[in-house]
Amino acid sequence: MAAEQKERTAKLAEKRQELGEQELRHTVPYGTRQMLDELMRWHKIEEVSEAVQLLVINAKAEDLPTAPPKIKGPSDIIRHYFRQGMRDRLEALTAGLGETKDRTTIWRLIAHAHSLGVEKSAPMLEIKRHTIDIPQNVARKLRQAGFAESLQMNADDDGEND
Repeated sequence: MAAEQKERTAKLAEKRQELGEQELRHTVPYGTRQMLDELMRWHKIEEVSEAVQLLVINAKAEDLPTAPPKIKGPSDIIRHYFRQGMRDRLEALTAGLGETKDRTTIWRLIAHAHSLGVEKSAPMLEIKRHTIDIPQNVARKLRQAGFAESLQMNADDDGEND
């Protein structure tokens, strides 16, 4: 039997609590949410939190243009979840931009990425992959250990067949 919505919501809230995730709500100028939705569609991202995190991770304060002029009028709310490390990264980026509010940083990130278009915004929404460089001496030791283990396994198999 499938869990009811209330149960799923409670389990998700419990898991977020365990992971230290906090819901953030940023009030941004009207149209910003539509820009974020379009960015997510362009780059096939389904979760708002993931899109906003990628923007924060990949942004460098020195690469962002000055803030667009403040717009009076209706607004949007962007809701997402961040763990402590991402909240710290957002705070550092906000300070690096000379801003006082995280919502302005989020707005600037979304507006800038959207203004770049589909292709040029891709680096701002890409997931960086880790690379592992194994030194030659370590690789040699791993090969030797694997070869020795292989010989031992062959010897064990030969002993069982006798």
